[in-house]
Amino acid sequence: MSFFSFNKAPSIDEDKIVQEWSQLVLQMGSKGEKLLKSIATKIQELNMPLVTLIRKEATLGKSDNRYEFVSAKHEKYPDYEVWIGAIDRAGQLKVSWFLTVALPNIVTAKMRAINRGSRTEPKRPRMEQRLGKMLAQKINEKIAGKPVPIRVRPDDMTMDDKEEFGVFISLIHQATTSSLEEMMNELNLDFTKVDTHTEGFFNLS
Repeated sequence: MSFFSFNKAPSIDEDKIVQEWSQLVLQMGSKGEKLLKSIATKIQELNMPLVTLIRKEATLGKSDNRYEFVSAKHEKYPDYEVWIGAIDRAGQLKVSWFLTVALPNIVTAKMRAINRGSRTEPKRPRMEQRLGKMLAQKINEKIAGKPVPIRVRPDDMTMDDKEEFGVFISLIHQATTSSLEEMMNELNLDFTKVDTHTEGFFNLS
């Protein structure tokens, strides 16, 4: 796992969000930076392969206000990105994360079948696509000089891919809520009042 700094300010658009979680935490204003560092550390300690963390600014929708986020991406599923934020709101702390997808109009319908194991696509075209990806992977490995994962688009995800990606998102969520719980305990705040259930296509808590 690697960690980089990033200077651009992309936008987290509402129509690109396929999963999210947020919680307004009272009496934790100005603690956002410390919480983000704790979350990033916990994610790094998981040593998830092919996962990259990037600390960067982003805007929410069309707003001009920039906020600091920890971004997590899985190299095998490059169309997805997780944004973890801890933003001061009215003297309190709004902790949240958003799972966004690069092609929302095409992908959102596919995400609705994220837990389905059946596929209607003919076996021969699917096999040809897989062989083509394997060939591209070998070429990329020669160029990079190291192993390169086969990149999987959302509409090409197998049942195994969905399981792997679901675990990735679950671990991000657990690292976020675990860090929040630890900090709230340090401040003698009641974590049991925090709703850890997410909204979207994955059933996480």
